[in-house]
Parts: sequence; C-alpha cells; structure tokens
Amino acid sequence: MTVMIPSEVPTPTHCPECGRKGKKVKRITLDSLVKPEAADRITDEQYRFCDSDTCETVYFGDAGSTFGKSDLTVRVGVKEQSAPRHVCYCFDHTIEEINAEIHETGQSTVLDDIKSRMKEACWCETKSPLGSCCLGTVGKQVKLAFTGHGAGGDDSLDDDEPADCCAAGGHGEPDSVGAGRGCCSTVGSDESAKDKSQRTGMLAVGGSAIAALAASACCWLPLGLIVFGMSAGGVSAWFEHYRWLFLGITTVLLGAGFYLVYRKPNCAPGPACAVSNRRMQRLNRSMLWVATVFVIGSASFPRYVGYLLPKDQPIVITDSVGQITTTIFDIKGMTCEACTVHLHNELAKVPGVLDISVSYESGSAQISFDPSSPPTRANLASTIEETGYQMGGDTLSDPVP
Repeated sequence: MTVMIPSEVPTPTHCPECGRKGKKVKRITLDSLVKPEAADRITDEQYRFCDSDTCETVYFGDAGSTFGKSDLTVRVGVKEQSAPRHVCYCFDHTIEEINAEIHETGQSTVLDDIKSRMKEACWCETKSPLGSCCLGTVGKQVKLAFTGHGAGGDDSLDDDEPADCCAAGGHGEPDSVGAGRGCCSTVGSDESAKDKSQRTGMLAVGGSAIAALAASACCWLPLGLIVFGMSAGGVSAWFEHYRWLFLGITTVLLGAGFYLVYRKPNCAPGPACAVSNRRMQRLNRSMLWVATVFVIGSASFPRYVGYLLPKDQPIVITDSVGQITTTIFDIKGMTCEACTVHLHNELAKVPGVLDISVSYESGSAQISFDPSSPPTRANLASTIEETGYQMGGDTLSDPVP
C-alpha cells in the first residue's frame, strides 16, 4: 500500500487519500462518468486520476474535491480486485481476458485488436475513467500477465510504452485518412456536439413560443392595441386566417426541441462520443418544460380568454332621452372573446349609441339608441370595418337609418 510520507506537504497533484501522483483528466471525462446525483459537485478546478489499486479515490481536484469509485457509473478496472476488470472501455477488453488468452495460447492479441479498431473510432475521454488512451495500461497488464504465467512474452512490450491513440489529437499511427484525426478529440474546445444540439433544441423551443404567440395574435393583439388607444384593423383577421399554419409550426418546432434536448449522445464512428454538461442539460430541460407550458397557454389563449375578460358594462346615459330602440347587427370576422371587447369599445364612440352588447357566440352586436337621434348606418359600418370586422343586416323591425 502506498502511503504519503508525513514530512511531505500534500500538493494538488497528489491524491489526498494515498499520496500517489495523479494524471490530469479533462472535464468531459467527469461529465461522462460521474453519476447524476454526484455531478453537482463537479467544479471548474483541474481534476486528476488516481490509479492506485488500494485507494477508493478515483478523481481529485486541485481545490480538494474528490470522487470515489461509488460516484462513477462504471467500474474502474485498475482499482478493482474482482472480475470483470476493464482496461479498454471502448472495445470491451478486460484483465481476465488477457490472462485467459495468454494462459491458453501463450500470447495476447488485445493490443493488436485495439490498434486496428481505434483507427476508425474510439471514445477514451468519455468511456475510460483514465480519460485518455488505454494502450499504455493494456501494455502493462499484458506484461504482468506474461510474468505471472512464467512466459517470455512479446519482446516488443519491452520497448517504449505503446503509442497513445489520443496523443497530439491523433491516432498512434497514420491511417488512410492521414495523421492528426483525433480519436479522443471533442467538438470545439470545451464544447461538445451534445451541447450544440441542446442549444439548437432551445432555439427550436424559442421559435415554437414565437409561433404560438402568432397563432393567438388574433385575440391578444386587439387587446394590446386597445391599451395604446389603437385599432387592430384587419391585422387580427389576418392572423386568424393563418392560425393553423402557425399552430403547425409551433408543433414541429416544439417536437424538434424535445428531440434535440433529450436525444442520447451519438457514438457512431468518427469523433468522440459527445456528452453534454449535465448542469446545462438540466437547465435546458427545465427551460424546455417551462417553455412548453407557455406555448400551450399561448396557443390555447382563444379558448379561455373569455373567462378572463369582464362582461359588457352598460353605458351610463346622462342625458334624458325618450323611447330607446334596440337593433341587432350580424358581425362577421370575430375570432374569440377578445374581439367583443375591442368592438364594444369602438362602437361606444359612435355618436347616437346609448348602449352596446357584443356576443361572440351569436356573432352579433346589440345597439341601443334614441330613435329621435339615431347613429347612422354608415358610421356604424365604417367603425366596424375599421376594427377589422364586417357588419351584416339588422335583425329587428326598427333598423337604424
């Protein structure tokens, strides 16, 4: 068992539990292999891997945080005492496999298998706890296996440590494509392809929210313009005409957002398996569901807006009038309850109108007036048309002139 000499002062480069010097690992390795319940403890400090087989600590940071074997989603083969003890996580090779092959055949083909397959793709930074190429570790285990079985072993293993497939961002040896293609390279610097797809997903969700607002603009736009004393004119009718198009766009974009935010990392041959920053992933998913509630609420606004609006209030008549006559007009073009508020406010300004009641359900407007000084049909029609609707015929026996 390796112990730290008491007289030595612990440094950030040495494991705080056993004192062994650790090897640097990238953040993407911890993001990929640390369990979700422990991922919140990952910080921006530099982390190192401890390969001591007698130490429970796997990763330790310069600022003192540590992650043990129980914090990882995989078993750390070089720190385990029982099978299976993986030494190659990309192609599923174990110490037990190496020992069995040398025992049965007197040789090991594991290194050759890894070297041939890593030319297409490998995912050391996101699958291996070491966070880098396994060739050096595998070579040591092969030598130990030969020694343990009393075999002479392969003389090539006495050479320098096998080439690192992740060294300098390329494979151990050039291939048909050419040197420099990194089996462990990540997309961008600290960003991964998964992070990019998550951001694309959130952009899609944002687009769906805009489309949902457009789909319900036929109702909220008139109300918004009323606040500023403006008329919607034919704008609300235009949005109503294209409402289903906007709803279709909303559905497609929201579905794309869910797919991009929740889809699994793509580990096909090529670049390293892309793994998202878990904190950003949780934030994006939370924002996705908040946006979904907003989208549903916006898209269905015409369905429930009637419950939010006050009922028509009678106009206070301050002048003494004689007989009051009421007539009802058919109104075409109303799309939801919000239209009634808009139309009510505009018709109340027409000279001669004493009281108004607008109904979305029946598509009509009831006008009360003094027959001795009635509003003109032309004024009523122009006001209705200016607000974006059309006036039909009178339905009572006393029409306006």
